[in-house]
Formats: sequence, structure tokens, C-alpha cells
Amino acid sequence: MLYRFNKFMLIATALAALAGSSPALAHDITVREAWSRATPKGAKVAGGYLTIENRGVEPDRLLSASSAAAAKVEIHQMSMQDGIMTMRPLDDGLAIPADATVTLVPGGDHIMFIGLIAPFEEDQRIAVSLNFERAGKIDASFEVGGVGAKGPRLQIASTEPAAAAASPAPVASTEEPFFTHICGTRVMANVTVSPGRSGPIEVLVQIEDGDEKPLAVDGLSVTLSNPDKGIAPVTAKAERVTADSWRVRMTAAAGGKWSLSLGIDLAKDDRVDIAAPILIE
Repeated sequence: MLYRFNKFMLIATALAALAGSSPALAHDITVREAWSRATPKGAKVAGGYLTIENRGVEPDRLLSASSAAAAKVEIHQMSMQDGIMTMRPLDDGLAIPADATVTLVPGGDHIMFIGLIAPFEEDQRIAVSLNFERAGKIDASFEVGGVGAKGPRLQIASTEPAAAAASPAPVASTEEPFFTHICGTRVMANVTVSPGRSGPIEVLVQIEDGDEKPLAVDGLSVTLSNPDKGIAPVTAKAERVTADSWRVRMTAAAGGKWSLSLGIDLAKDDRVDIAAPILIE
């Protein structure tokens, strides 16, 4: 009898240990407020933003993401170095601490859609599969807002009934900077416009090569135009801040959708021009 009792105790102990080390359930992770911005014709990249809540007692990690809308989807981290915003892929994924909420936003950590199959259009929904270390695969639907959208129009949890979770999104402050990523065939640029309202602004630009590595160039000029408001293009030369980063101070005379163009001198007689729309409040 003692032998049987000990055997049963060993089995019970083993089962308890297995239960304690089992993966987190998907409902421990809640994904909501997933959104993106409309992209101009010819754009090859787009940013994705969302809120991830971990209701479990164990930390989790967003390892990867995929979507039929893009050739590749990466998780990117934004950080400030010497006053310049820099971006790099998170090869090990994004940590989601236990009992915590992580929000991916423009100018911060975000999802990057690379090699768009077609431009993102306003009111479109982009299906994305998110792969978590413990929770496994969670499907999310990214709502596409306007070119200058600063947040989701509706807060929709992909793992809960939408009717129970829908509510108006908070209004972003116009003091917040506007961030965009411009992708060309040879170079890319991280652009931060601050503040995000009309008047004097500062444009910070970090240049990257096609592999998203810092790229030192010979010179950079920034052009702002707003034909809808009858504002002719204004061009200013940027000053170098670091080997791959540049700064210029300009004036956005009115709110609305502007065109921001970068003239990048890679070397003597080798110039590249890339552009993207931005929104000034």
C-alpha cells in the first residue's frame, strides 16, 4: 500500500509540475487598437501599431508577425541616440511583461510591413498573424486610417467580441511629433517632424541603406509643399548631426496634408530624391 501511495504521489507531483510549466493561453494576451496609415502610390513600406495586454502571471514575447499584404513583416524598436530617432529590427522579439500593457505607436516600437503587395488604402483592413512565445498565434485586423492618422478610430480587441470593446480612440495632442518612414529603391529615411502642428517645426532625418543600416551621405535638403493651400515648395539645406542623421528648421504655415521631399546626395553627382505625405495639425 505504501508503494502504491508513493507512486500516486509521484504521478500527482509530475502532473502538477507539467501544469505549472504549460504555455500561456491565448486569452492571457489581448490585442486591440491595431491600426496603420494609408500609403501613397508606389510605397513599399508601412507601419503598424497596436496595444498588447498580458493578463497572465507569466511574461510573454511577440516573436514574429506575417501578413499576405506584405512580403515581410518585422518588429522594430525606436530609440533616441544623441537626439536622433533610430530604428532597428528586434530579432529576439518584443517582451510583453506579466500583468502589463505594451503599446506600439508612431515614433516608438512598431510593426513594419516591408514589400507591400499593394498600397494601404483608408478604411481597408489588413489581416496579420502575430506569433507569441507562450500564447501562440493570434490573428489581428489592422484598420487603415488616413495618411496622417495619429491613432485608431475604434478600439477593437481581436481576441474579444468587438461590440464589447469598441469605444472612441483618444485624441492625440498636436504637440506630439509626426513620424514617418520613407522607403526608396536605394535609401530609406526615418523622419520626425516636431511639433505636429503648424508654425515653426524641426525635421529630424536618419538615413538608412536598403538593409536598414545607418548610411552616411554627403548632403541632404528638405522640401515642404502644400498645393492644396496654395503654398509653393520651400527647400532648406539640413545640417549634419551625426554621420547618418540630419536636422533642419522650417515653417509649416498652415495645417493639412503636406508633401515632404528629401534630396539626398549620396556622393558627387549621385543624388536620390524620395518623398512622403505628412500631416500637420
